[in-house]
Amino acid sequence: MKITDTIAAISSAAGNSGIGIIRVSGDEAIEVVDKIFRPANKNKKLANVESHTVHYGHIMDGDKTLDQVLVIVMKNPHSYTGEDTVEIDCHGGMLILKKVLDLVLKNGARTAEPGEFTKRAFLNGRIDLTQAESIMDLINSKNESKRKVAIKGLNGYVSNIIRNLRQEILELLASIEVNIDYPEYEDAIVMTNDIVKPKITEIKEKLTKIINESEN
Repeated sequence: MKITDTIAAISSAAGNSGIGIIRVSGDEAIEVVDKIFRPANKNKKLANVESHTVHYGHIMDGDKTLDQVLVIVMKNPHSYTGEDTVEIDCHGGMLILKKVLDLVLKNGARTAEPGEFTKRAFLNGRIDLTQAESIMDLINSKNESKRKVAIKGLNGYVSNIIRNLRQEILELLASIEVNIDYPEYEDAIVMTNDIVKPKITEIKEKLTKIINESEN
């Protein structure tokens, strides 16, 4: 089922900083931010701008200015979630971030659940499960070794290995089944232990390598 509602959350770390980010994603993400964003170019509407562009202006609560911001527009399907996505780069005080987020929610978005942006990226086919797990591993990495493993997973290294191993296993099973179901088939390779065992051992070693890399 297609997800249609629009979610929003503070995407930068908690605490005061120079810059804070509010991410909005969903079918109405651009429309929601358009309601509260006053660009420096008064004639500009976010709905009409090119994807992956940055726009300077102010977040407005009616006639009241909340903050001076940069707004980044990323249109579907070329965004992290695969949906229309807008990121509001505010000044990084928690008070202003909360005020801007509350305004976004008041204008049609709902609060994102923990990990929901990544969940949507998975459901929309932007990443697979191993890449989703690698994102969390990267965030939580405490040393260079963990970081390198997480980046490899995020880039699809683990997914490609597993995909290739799955294909090897399917081909091995198909050859064995041909031997069982059609023993009279002359062109079939006779799958003896001398052939099957080394293939299984090789597959096992590749799986062990993946596990060991993730644990080190």
